[in-house]
Amino acid sequence: MPKVSICIPAYKNAAGIKRLLDSVREQSFQDYEVILTDDSPDESVKETAQNSSIGTLQYYKNEKRLGATANWNEAVRRAKGEYIKIMHHDDWFANSQSLSRFVAMLDDNPAVDLAFCGTWQVTLSGEGKETSDRFARHISQEHCSLISQDWHNLFLGGYIGAPSATIYRNVGVEYEEKLKWLVDVEFYMRLLSQNPKFAHTNDPLICIGISENQLTEQCRENGELNIFEYGFLYREFKLEKNPAYREKFIDIALEYKMPYKALKPYEIEAKEYYKAAFGKGVRDFVFLLGVVRRKLFGGPPAK
Repeated sequence: MPKVSICIPAYKNAAGIKRLLDSVREQSFQDYEVILTDDSPDESVKETAQNSSIGTLQYYKNEKRLGATANWNEAVRRAKGEYIKIMHHDDWFANSQSLSRFVAMLDDNPAVDLAFCGTWQVTLSGEGKETSDRFARHISQEHCSLISQDWHNLFLGGYIGAPSATIYRNVGVEYEEKLKWLVDVEFYMRLLSQNPKFAHTNDPLICIGISENQLTEQCRENGELNIFEYGFLYREFKLEKNPAYREKFIDIALEYKMPYKALKPYEIEAKEYYKAAFGKGVRDFVFLLGVVRRKLFGGPPAK
């Protein structure tokens, strides 16, 4: 049994797959298998996998397209490793010691099931080697304390980061296939509900390729999808009685200009919604007034 299963759910992007596989081959830690499940309509990813020199790579072509989240699960279900290291096709290991560092976080912390790292966020026109095409991201101390105190607080923000920034013990937990946008947050919450302890490093062990055409960017603009997915977590983890989580849910609706009727099925009261809407309107007006005043009279930029 390999120590780590590197699970790669692929859809097109043969160039990204090649870059990822190249970064896998360079790892100093070698006790791994690579599981690549291909949801592509063409043979480009298959050809890239066949040209790889990674001896432990197992390639599987899905008989029919599964969709993003189901393809994640297809890769994970085939994994035999003690640890699962999911890697998306836009992402890659930042350096040759990355996988070793991931493994050490779990080996050195036997009481935790989940570990995560900081990342380099890299424009897809770059390779992550120049500071002009990348920026570092990691969890803040405040947010780390927040989820250490109560994992439910992940509902307030995606503090852990992208799936490629995580490693976890192979404990049989799968991703929720009803979700597209908050699938990672829901997964972390469910994993932490079973074991709330985690390990992390702020060091950027992974490069995350960012693009406006990514699925996450498409989901970011969809109000109805956000209400459904936040509502799914809101109900699944029974967050209704916590004022902070109710306020967060209302803020999401207001951000996407969703009417009150979108929240009514979740037992949000009309007075809560309209009070929050009034407050947001006042804040937006004050901000706009400040912008106009600075343009007319000058002054420091808004904080």
